[in-house]
Amino acid sequence: MEISMENIYQSLLGEASVSKLIWKMSIPSIIGVMAYNVYNIIDTIFVAKGVGTNAAGGLAVSFPLFLFLSAVTTTLGSGAASVMSRAFGEKDYEKANKTAANTFGLFYFIAILITIFGLIFLDQLLYAMGVTDSLLPYAKSFTKIILIGAVTSTAFSSLIRAEGSSKYAMYVWVIPMLTNIILDPVFIFGFHMGVTGAAVATVIAQCVSVVMSINYFFLSGKSSLKIKLRHFIPNGKILQEIIFIGMPSFIQMFGYSISIIIINHILKKYGGDLSISTYGIVSKINTFLIIPMNGIVQGIQPIIGYNYGAQKKQRVWETIKRASFITGIYGVVISLSLIVLAEPIMYIFTSDPAVTRMGSYILKIINLGILFSGIQSIQSTYFQAVGKKLASLILSLCNYILCFIPVTLIMSRIYGLNGVWYSFPISTIMAFFISTILLIYSLRKEL
Repeated sequence: MEISMENIYQSLLGEASVSKLIWKMSIPSIIGVMAYNVYNIIDTIFVAKGVGTNAAGGLAVSFPLFLFLSAVTTTLGSGAASVMSRAFGEKDYEKANKTAANTFGLFYFIAILITIFGLIFLDQLLYAMGVTDSLLPYAKSFTKIILIGAVTSTAFSSLIRAEGSSKYAMYVWVIPMLTNIILDPVFIFGFHMGVTGAAVATVIAQCVSVVMSINYFFLSGKSSLKIKLRHFIPNGKILQEIIFIGMPSFIQMFGYSISIIIINHILKKYGGDLSISTYGIVSKINTFLIIPMNGIVQGIQPIIGYNYGAQKKQRVWETIKRASFITGIYGVVISLSLIVLAEPIMYIFTSDPAVTRMGSYILKIINLGILFSGIQSIQSTYFQAVGKKLASLILSLCNYILCFIPVTLIMSRIYGLNGVWYSFPISTIMAFFISTILLIYSLRKEL
């Protein structure tokens, strides 16, 4: 086992051309991330078109809870992927097996707790997230099913990708995404289940994803890991490393979730249901627009982690430079394209003129700083991939808690709704400069 694993990682991650390797690892990641986010996009399109704008608003209000689930899975996944990648680079395959098994056990324990407490305090949670009385029935119907299916909310694709199997990680999301596209109209329209049908279709699709991951790790023989029952025994040192390294991802996504809740309350005050529903659609679109950036960020993590563990620091720096250039160019293209395409994109989701007009305006403004967003994400990923916990933690705090939330609260008091929209590019640029300073300082010491 050790010889084959060593050869795979040395030839792929340690020796292949950096430029080609970035694309080899990132393209499947981009497709996988796209498939993951299509769950939300497809639900929103079908619900907005078939049930109404208020129904889409109900989904939007419940989105922070969905993000919290994603924060848990991303925390464990990114932390474990970093530990595994470096373990492979150091040729410590026993640690890699223990890391994967401990990650599985910890996730299912947390997911069950989230389901129990989420269902008990569902109404209180939704009101805390900014739901209005007219949106509550839709938000409640959708969220209840998503909580019941919380244990299916991840297929550990980051661990599959950490092994270098980026294509299978892609399939783990693409096939369930196609399943969701097929089932959504069946449950929403065919069975007349509305937003509940959208949630049921999503959970079934997630179940398909979980079955595929079980097949990969335990049945197919494709995984380089050889997980035994003894590997599931909790290992305090490994769990601590996973959580500490993954914590920046949790803080970042939790901060994003809190920022949406704050925005919902501000919109509730200044704009009502129309503003909440419109921003809900815009946020889903924006999540889709940054998929290529997120795919590259996920794709380079095992490259950086392996080469850092193997003491190939120049390959680490080369990866950062090339990935930053790619995401920077993409950001410029998106900002310019939205000048013309914002309104047609909104029409995909709704034919309501007021929603379309407001949404296209918001899209243009909040993406003015997207160029800096992608580069900042790559810089943050470097610190996470190499296990620099403090720097990674600082950058995660910067994104939303230290930059976005304070800027939004200040700007909204002065400029109302416009202040909310302009706080996006302002806070992004602030976080970019902080992360750039930390990266330069770190690389000077390392290289």
